[in-house]
Amino acid sequence: MKTQMHNCWRQIGLTVAIILALVATPAIRAKDAAAKLPEVAREVINAAYPGCTIREVEVEKERNIRIFEVTVSLQNRVIEVEITSDGNIVETEEKVALDTVPAALKAEISKLTANGRQVTGIEKHEVLSAWSLGAFRQLAKPVVFYDIKTRDEKGTRRSFLIEQAEDRFITKDRAVDDDDDDDDDDDDND
Repeated sequence: MKTQMHNCWRQIGLTVAIILALVATPAIRAKDAAAKLPEVAREVINAAYPGCTIREVEVEKERNIRIFEVTVSLQNRVIEVEITSDGNIVETEEKVALDTVPAALKAEISKLTANGRQVTGIEKHEVLSAWSLGAFRQLAKPVVFYDIKTRDEKGTRRSFLIEQAEDRFITKDRAVDDDDDDDDDDDDND
């Protein structure tokens, strides 16, 4: 009986320790993530998204330039920001709900779903800088496009890129990989 009670208390203690570790981990990760980010880049992100929390930082190389992929959270939003070490925001990506997109985009999406196709996700991308003359340079006007992920009644997935051009939208159909990962061929992970 004593052995069973001892094992029971040991399991309870272990469970409590695991729960406490899991609860504390996001705060520790966020603190460590922010430390990886150069000060200039951190200042730019904090200015662009006041009150945000930096949740994760990953480093990639694109064209021999270090790009920081920073995941920030802000008022029920999660935004991925690609930024250079000198504070140049290259692109942002955010999952958005259908009810938050512009009416003209909703009309385009309804055309895509008219044949029974279901929307499984919407990502809004804003490209703020482009590669030019050996560096990423800020664009005069950001390029905004939406990646609309869909699935038909057979389970076949398709993705549609819809670019926002002034007050209209331009749709491009594209194939979707089954593994659903990022296929940037010019990235070298560090």
